[in-house]
Amino acid sequence: MARPRSGSKTPASSPEPDARERLITAGYRVLSERGYDAATVKEVAREAGVNQGLVHYYFGSKDALLLAVAKEARQQYLDELKRLRQETPHEQLAAASFAWGEKLLKETPEQFRVRYELFAMGLHNKELKPAVAEMLQCVGDEVALTVAAVRHGEGAKPEPLDYHYAAIIKACVDGLSLHHLLDEHFDPAPVYALLSRIVLESQGITAGKKPPARKTKGQARRGKVPAPRRGASRKPRSR
Repeated sequence: MARPRSGSKTPASSPEPDARERLITAGYRVLSERGYDAATVKEVAREAGVNQGLVHYYFGSKDALLLAVAKEARQQYLDELKRLRQETPHEQLAAASFAWGEKLLKETPEQFRVRYELFAMGLHNKELKPAVAEMLQCVGDEVALTVAAVRHGEGAKPEPLDYHYAAIIKACVDGLSLHHLLDEHFDPAPVYALLSRIVLESQGITAGKKPPARKTKGQARRGKVPAPRRGASRKPRSR
């Protein structure tokens, strides 16, 4: 269990061993259902079944609680994506990754609600802005690793273009989910399917088909026709 924030006063009664984890779980439910402005520390504590003072003891503020909730959700996302990359055959990884992403859009809208609350907090709270940026970077890195595995093979290190693809995918997924949260009549599924097709076809990938192998520098050099050396003799043209 993580240690309490430095400078926090220890409550009169010893907290339960899993109090912090219960507060994060409760915070996720309350924040995703009611939003940051409507959620209160008292409500989160009541949902967790712990003393209200433990929120301040472990987190210090509602902002820090939201950050902890978002970090926990991010870690679950990263763990799932990593497991998908490790357990899925290489030739199926591209289609499986997009199918997983579409499932998240449909089944866990609360996850995106928490993300948007976090984005807003990062824009308005300068002290927490670096932590929010770091979380976004971690997600981008993990998505780029998956893109690299699809484009270049298992265990490949991401190249700049892989990070660019990751940024496009993340931005589109966030935008589609936000639109759906604000307008329940908007269905992101067909747009997401189009996004996946555009990305895959740009790499010459179809479902169940391996991406074209990346040439090494040596292979690329061997594939080039060398230019004739200056002064080298040329075959006379047949007349």
